[in-house]
Amino acid sequence: MSEHQKPQSSSAEIFGSDRMWGLKELALPEPVNWWPQTAGWYYLLAIFLIVIAWYIWKLWKKYQFNAYRRQGLAQLEAISDNPAALSELPFLLRKAALHAAQRKQVAGLRGKEWIAWLNESAGQKLFEESDAQLLDRLAFSQQQDFDSEANSTTTATTNATTRPTGHLIRASKSWMRSHRATV
Repeated sequence: MSEHQKPQSSSAEIFGSDRMWGLKELALPEPVNWWPQTAGWYYLLAIFLIVIAWYIWKLWKKYQFNAYRRQGLAQLEAISDNPAALSELPFLLRKAALHAAQRKQVAGLRGKEWIAWLNESAGQKLFEESDAQLLDRLAFSQQQDFDSEANSTTTATTNATTRPTGHLIRASKSWMRSHRATV
């Protein structure tokens, strides 16, 4: 058989045209690597990872900084469940305010100035001017005196006493959630 003669085979083995009989299969190129090959992509990836790490760190610091809010809200829940602990409310507000602002801004405030600062830091009017007297009364009187006054009065007066303290607790919860820290 000469070189140019067709090989004898069955019809199932014959494929293609006569011109393709002597060809060899071509080698395929390596698959394309999708990983970036230039240094610029590595720098961009490093910057992206640094920004993500910084953002996570900022979120963690904010979470840690707002721990006083979570503790204050838990204490406010305990106060609202136990009216005997109502005398702790002014101290709780003061403690949270000292954490949220500089001492020189908060420490000397009393009465209406204190209520004005609380409303200003919340960005809305949560506390009434009459709350200043109630906070002072809670802070500077014995709890037994406050309870005995509430128990010795008529039912209408007791409801009038309960209503301001309920408002004060609700306003305190709203303030604890919404005030802006200036530290």
